[in-house]
Amino acid sequence: MKTLNKIIGAALLSISLNSFAGDCPALSGKYTIGKNQGADFSSVNEAVTALNCGGIESSVTFQLEPGVYSERMNLSAVQGASTYNTITFESKSGDNTSTVVSYPSSDATLVMNGAAYVTMRNITIRHSVAVYGNAMRVDGKTHHINFSGVIFDGVEVARTGANSAAIYFTSNAAKTDISFQDCEINNGSIGIVKGGENADAMDSRTSITGTLFFNQYETGLALTNEDAPVITNNVVSSLSSFKGFTAMNFDHVSNKMMISTNIITIANGAFGIALNNCLAKSTDMGNVNNNSISVGGKEQACGIQLTGTTDNQIINFNRIKLTTTGNQAYYKNGATGNNVNLTNNIMYDLKTGGYTIIGNTYKDYFNQLPGQSNTEMTASANGISVEKVSPIK
Repeated sequence: MKTLNKIIGAALLSISLNSFAGDCPALSGKYTIGKNQGADFSSVNEAVTALNCGGIESSVTFQLEPGVYSERMNLSAVQGASTYNTITFESKSGDNTSTVVSYPSSDATLVMNGAAYVTMRNITIRHSVAVYGNAMRVDGKTHHINFSGVIFDGVEVARTGANSAAIYFTSNAAKTDISFQDCEINNGSIGIVKGGENADAMDSRTSITGTLFFNQYETGLALTNEDAPVITNNVVSSLSSFKGFTAMNFDHVSNKMMISTNIITIANGAFGIALNNCLAKSTDMGNVNNNSISVGGKEQACGIQLTGTTDNQIINFNRIKLTTTGNQAYYKNGATGNNVNLTNNIMYDLKTGGYTIIGNTYKDYFNQLPGQSNTEMTASANGISVEKVSPIK
């Protein structure tokens, strides 16, 4: 609060000297946000006001004291922000459960519009007290945004669509260099929905690692019109009753995407990982590797599904377990689906124990298949004989 008063005072002085409005001192260094007497700002929005007024002249860190900040947080472009001059909001205690920004009404708790070079660390962004809306909505041309150890609490409702997603990146401008690391995303129709404007104007350099997607209703992660995202070491877990639930959905995701070492457990789902029109290069193929996928329920389900022009993909070392009926651990439709290398996967259908690969042409190198319903059967693909193995227990 004392810092904000100084900034406003400086602005008023400059106005009185026939300068232009908003000519505030640029911020630099470390500041405290909280209710204690020694805090520089008493609310998050006071700190944002100071940012918007004077910009920054070097890296700035705002440390939030423990407590609940009942306010809506709006971040836009800040003068002076750059690769070397960054803006950080973080919990002073380092505990992401003790520092909460919560907005009780609809719309969104955190709104970013054209923001850049911002890091948020060990904070909870809560929107679960609202009826609809997003924990975070990102508009405009936004880039170089990092979330580390942040908890996003979305609305807990049986609703579909981006307007009730926990995190919603609109497609009205490019969103580049966005990363989530060791975050937790709870509730919402979708955990994260993100994508470029169209196939000719894709988002790029998206990285989501070590993040928990919990209790989404429609989809855990949905990316559309993305260039080579990296999605690794995440967990998607949901008990949703939505018949079309998809843990990870990728639509028009091109070039060398990496979907690796994710754990998917959906009790009533339809698709573990779904790829539609995901086109990589034959010289630099996409990768779906080392994922563990478990799909249950009563509906037809697929562990990994490829549709449309999903070409030049390596799908290997995945472990897929289905406990529903009428399923395919791996399914590729009759569209193009060229140059898909399906290798060394473990696939098991608990109900039927049947051969769980359905599709057109593909390369099948020594996939470990479950025990067949006919114990005398062996399965072959493209002339390579594959002996049955013991089912996954």
